[in-house]
Amino acid sequence: MRVRILLVLGLVTGLAALGAPAPLNPPAPLVARDTAGSSPTEAVVQLEAAQRAQEMGFSSIAVALYQELLQRPDADHSAAALGLATVWLAEGKPAEAEKVLVAMPEPHTAAWHLRKGLAAAQQNQTGTAKDERDASRVSELSPADRGWHLFLQGMIATAENEPDKATALFNQAIEAANSTMARGQFLLKREQARLRSGEQVTEERAQAMRRNFEQYQGRQLGYGFARAYAVMLDGLGRKSEAMALLQRQLVALPAEEKAEIDETRLLLGMIGGAAEGVGRNALERLLERGTDREKQRLALQLLASASTRPAQRTSLRRLLDTLVAAPQPHPILEDLLLYRAELALAEARTGSQPDGYAQAEDDVRTLLERFPGSPLKAHAYLVLTDAAWEQNRYRTAADNAAKAREQLPVTPGTAEARARLGLLIAEAWFRAGLKADASGSNGTADFRNAADAYQAVLREPPAGVSPGELMFQRVLTEIQAGTADDAAALLDELAKNPAFDTVNRWRAEWNLSRALQTRGQTSAAYARVNRLLATGGAAAAQLPVELRARMAWLQARLSSAVGEPERTLQLIDALAGQIGGASAELKTEIESSSQLLRSESNFALGRDAAALKILEQLRADYPQSSSAVYSYFLEAEHAAKQDRTADAQRLLTKLADEFPSDPYAPFALFQAALQAERRGQEENLKEANQLIEDLLALVAKYPHPESEQLAFAARLKQGDIFRKRNDFPSAQRAYENLVNNYSMRRDVVLAQLALAETLNAQAADEPALAESALVRFEHVRDMADAPVDARVEAGFNIGFMLARRGELAKAQESWWAEVVNKFLLDEPLARQLGDKGRFWMARTLLELGGLFEQQEKLEQAKEAWLLILKSKLGYGEALAKARLARFNLAEVTP
Repeated sequence: MRVRILLVLGLVTGLAALGAPAPLNPPAPLVARDTAGSSPTEAVVQLEAAQRAQEMGFSSIAVALYQELLQRPDADHSAAALGLATVWLAEGKPAEAEKVLVAMPEPHTAAWHLRKGLAAAQQNQTGTAKDERDASRVSELSPADRGWHLFLQGMIATAENEPDKATALFNQAIEAANSTMARGQFLLKREQARLRSGEQVTEERAQAMRRNFEQYQGRQLGYGFARAYAVMLDGLGRKSEAMALLQRQLVALPAEEKAEIDETRLLLGMIGGAAEGVGRNALERLLERGTDREKQRLALQLLASASTRPAQRTSLRRLLDTLVAAPQPHPILEDLLLYRAELALAEARTGSQPDGYAQAEDDVRTLLERFPGSPLKAHAYLVLTDAAWEQNRYRTAADNAAKAREQLPVTPGTAEARARLGLLIAEAWFRAGLKADASGSNGTADFRNAADAYQAVLREPPAGVSPGELMFQRVLTEIQAGTADDAAALLDELAKNPAFDTVNRWRAEWNLSRALQTRGQTSAAYARVNRLLATGGAAAAQLPVELRARMAWLQARLSSAVGEPERTLQLIDALAGQIGGASAELKTEIESSSQLLRSESNFALGRDAAALKILEQLRADYPQSSSAVYSYFLEAEHAAKQDRTADAQRLLTKLADEFPSDPYAPFALFQAALQAERRGQEENLKEANQLIEDLLALVAKYPHPESEQLAFAARLKQGDIFRKRNDFPSAQRAYENLVNNYSMRRDVVLAQLALAETLNAQAADEPALAESALVRFEHVRDMADAPVDARVEAGFNIGFMLARRGELAKAQESWWAEVVNKFLLDEPLARQLGDKGRFWMARTLLELGGLFEQQEKLEQAKEAWLLILKSKLGYGEALAKARLARFNLAEVTP
């Protein structure tokens, strides 16, 4: 079953405050689909990775990523299709590029016409290429595409036998490149365009070129004629002769002719192909021994592009390993490090290189350390971003994405890339918060960072991302930050924006209302839902059936929660007519959960027999539903309210027996243990302890996302039960188990506090334990990130132990300086005091006043007791007044 998020939220809320799970929330139809949000950022991350692979020449990786994006409903399909077409063009597969372009819906953009023109030019369709060139208006192209527009013009000039014009245009394209990677692409494409020139090659012209080559053989002029002759042979379909000629040239060239050797190896690699054999070997030698850095980068691009099979990638990685490890730093070492990192990252994704992520991170960190001014820094940080993201290290991903964004100049040409990185940063912080909360630590700061980042994204949204989707995510982030009131104010403000579409607005309202309900603000949630449904109008009628039905169900759920059972029954009856056309799954979930509400309302109206009959029918009609499982909780709760704790316990254990693999099963055992504990006899406490052991065995056998949270709460409760039985050694072991095994959880402080109390309770028999208890109390009191209530309780115990030892001055100083002054008189911390914190603060002031009275410091004693009244702690007031009455101050008004 998928309806789990509310259980988790209930557990987190309860544990953070009290150290025990809060009551379960009943199943909500399809709630898991929307509570975590539906961010487009995964697609943005994948698009960025595809574009980077494309720029670096890893064409097979780019193709796979783009094709996956085209299957994702949340992706920017236009950007993915244009990217895929670009890869096919780079691979010299214009027909494949055209298939992608033709499949794109109209209207077509200037970027589309540009790629259509490039595809035509590659197929020697000069007329079509010129038409598409004219249709791709330069003013509508991105700065990066403007370079390709110049390149297209160069290809057309080449086809029309205007070599000087073509050369000038190719050079302009190279100069227009806005990055090192783009420059390398243009250089490579220029060489490939020359090789694939549309100029007509005839046997006669080839023979003339052969004679020139032979006449000047061994001289500078002859080297150029040899390469030109090889190109003509390749154009005539005599590839093997062309390759043999170039191989002979490499043997004959003097070692001093380094530039000629580089040119010849590059041409041999382009004619022979970089995939294998002579061509690949020539490019590897160029990369290994060349002197022209530009040509070495071209060789690296060609090798990367051709390494599509595992064996080829292994060969490339070995070559890169050798070159990087060479004693003499390679001329393009920073490029080698980046390519090896990208290769490792790709292999980590497929699982073919287990340490791929670590290798990628090590390489780009080396690049950043050794080449602090490198133009590849943005790419390096993006590799670190991807590696962190894919390993769910979201805080690191956010940090590196921000650094990558800082490397991009604020220009029109980088606006889209900066916008996408902004979205990635926002989502990374959001996921960091979710991860922190799930692990028991505090994700509030992460959600706050995410909220700020989403606010910035709304000002500069990336293309292909709905503004309404971003507004929804912004509200969801505010909810997760724990500020439901602020989220409500934000949602009300965003609702005035026409770009906030109805679907995303209702999704936001759904999540906010559920959050308000979870946090005890049920009336506020009910009011929002009623207002939304009353004012939905024609726009609401256009919403998906699923969303309308869920909101109507929520209205019924909230009406029951605020104590309007009659209206709940009316809303349930009306709901039946609102799910026509819905999926069978949705109908089942709504019908079964509505039966739960119907039973609950009948219980509230005193119609117990009818309520029980509905529950019986629910279990018969929907035996495997979440609602059928939850029905046992509802019936058990009713029994418990009538003090039939044994019946409640029996129903809860029956749930666990019949649905052992369900995530509700261990929670049922926890509640059953509470019912046994409630009866209070020794045998009942033993029974409660056994139920907790059964619970721990169950979560070990059937682990679920919330298992750790429940296991922690169960072991904490077990320690409390041992203390009730005066079995302090067993309680100590239970708490030590928690402290040792859950040290990273924020709420482990509750176990630390309980362990200190347990040690203190045994100090009469083992005095050495008193010092250990005192140290642990001090640790809890001084934990800056611990709940204030726990810190106050620890502070009280420290003073109490000191007073019991007779160290009255130390006790007074500890209570005043470390408890009252720090947590009551400091307004920000005082606002964080909960019920338990106010109770322990009142006890502290009562005891502190008592010490002052013993020492005949009566004025100070009166001030301590008056502070209970002035602070309106809600505890100890009667006792404080009684003590003040002895000094004729009983009627003091605080």
